[in-house]
Amino acid sequence: MCIFKIIFLIFNMRHQQKKILPPFRPVNSKPMLFLNVVFGLFWVFFTLFFLGGIVFLSINSREETGLDEKGTLALFCIFSLIILAIIALILYSRKKMYTSIVIDEKGICYLNAFNNKVRKEIRWSNFAKREKVTYILEPPKFDVSYIRQSKSFFDQFFWPVLINNKIEVHSEMFLGKHFFAMLYANRLELIRTFLLGLAHYRPDITVNPEIFSNHYIDKESYTIDYNQRRKIGIIAGLVCALIFAIIYFSVF
Repeated sequence: MCIFKIIFLIFNMRHQQKKILPPFRPVNSKPMLFLNVVFGLFWVFFTLFFLGGIVFLSINSREETGLDEKGTLALFCIFSLIILAIIALILYSRKKMYTSIVIDEKGICYLNAFNNKVRKEIRWSNFAKREKVTYILEPPKFDVSYIRQSKSFFDQFFWPVLINNKIEVHSEMFLGKHFFAMLYANRLELIRTFLLGLAHYRPDITVNPEIFSNHYIDKESYTIDYNQRRKIGIIAGLVCALIFAIIYFSVF
């Protein structure tokens, strides 16, 4: 009988050791300055191009533009609609723009470093169970799930949150929402800290295990396998180079 108790205690101790989590440390997003500036300047030049087109069509005659009256009017309307769409996008997202994400003991905080304003804050206590949400389509199997969009390089996470006594589904890609601060150099570290924070402060929230494997995160130790990520990146780059080479030599 004593032997069985000893075996049970040893098994129980090992089981508890497996549940010991690594310490939680807050993390701040680190913008990729060069790529963010390039991306922001692209939007600036994109806008200036269509503004310049409107000015060009307005001050030059049809002989100078090489267009007839209908062509000039059509092009002017297209350029104007594009400018109006850009203005509408800026006005709509102006109050929602943020440049930084901070994940700490309180939860997730979204900051705009250009005006030092907190745009949104989701505390760990705000996380809710998926059963509290009414889904039109098939409900997810986990509280924190993800989708991989065909036109995006980044997974989109989503989970229910309780905000102002209302349950809503929050979506997150761990990217900035600003024309000059969208990409983060430590995106994987943000995701890893987010998952570890859930394990520490909301162990009742279930997470799709594919999120760990898709982002090279060990589910037990919460370490990021950067070597595996680097190997996959190199292989993907070589495959893309091979495809471009085949297309190039096939065409030319």
